[in-house]
Amino acid sequence: MLFAVLLLAGNANAQFTQDGSDFEYMFKGELGYMPFVSNLGSEGDYGYYISDMRHMANVNIINGVNIRQDFFVGLGLGYGYVAKPDDLASGWHSAMAFIDLDYRPLDVEWAPMVGAKLGGHYMMADSPYGNTFAPYVELSTGLNWFFRYEYRNMERNYLSVYIELAFAYTQQTTFIPIRLGFRF
Repeated sequence: MLFAVLLLAGNANAQFTQDGSDFEYMFKGELGYMPFVSNLGSEGDYGYYISDMRHMANVNIINGVNIRQDFFVGLGLGYGYVAKPDDLASGWHSAMAFIDLDYRPLDVEWAPMVGAKLGGHYMMADSPYGNTFAPYVELSTGLNWFFRYEYRNMERNYLSVYIELAFAYTQQTTFIPIRLGFRF
C-alpha cells in the first residue's frame, strides 16, 4: 500500500513539473540616468576617466532566461551618452556589453529586487588617450511591479515594470544609476 502511494505521488509530481517549466525566455528594456559621483585614480593610471562632472543617460536591451520565476540571467547591450548637464553638445558616446542578473525574493505584486551587471564599457571620447575600454560593474536594488498580477503565478512571468537604484563603476569613475525598466 505504501509503495502504491509513493508511486502515485511521484507520478503526480512528475506530471506537475512537466506542465510548468522552470525556465522561460524574457526580454527587458531599460532607460536610465546616471549622475556622476566621483573619480578614482588619475588619467595616467588606466586609459581615461570621466571628468568634469559629466553625467550619463543610457538605454539597455537585455535578452535572458527567467529561472523559477524569481531569478533572471541575461546578456545585455547598452548605449550611453556622457555629457555635462549644461553642455549637451560636447558629449561622448559609449557602448556597453554585460551580463545582467536579478533576483526577486518575494512572491508579491510589488516585489523587491536586487541585481548586478558585469561587463565592459567602451568610451568613444575626445581625450589624449583616444577611445578606451574598461570593465563595468554595477550593483542595484529596486522594486518590481507586476501590473497584471494574475499572471505572476502562472507559467509565464511577464508584464512588469521596475525601478532600480544602483552603484556603478567604469572608466575609473563612479555613478549612481537610476533606471526605469520594462520586462516581458
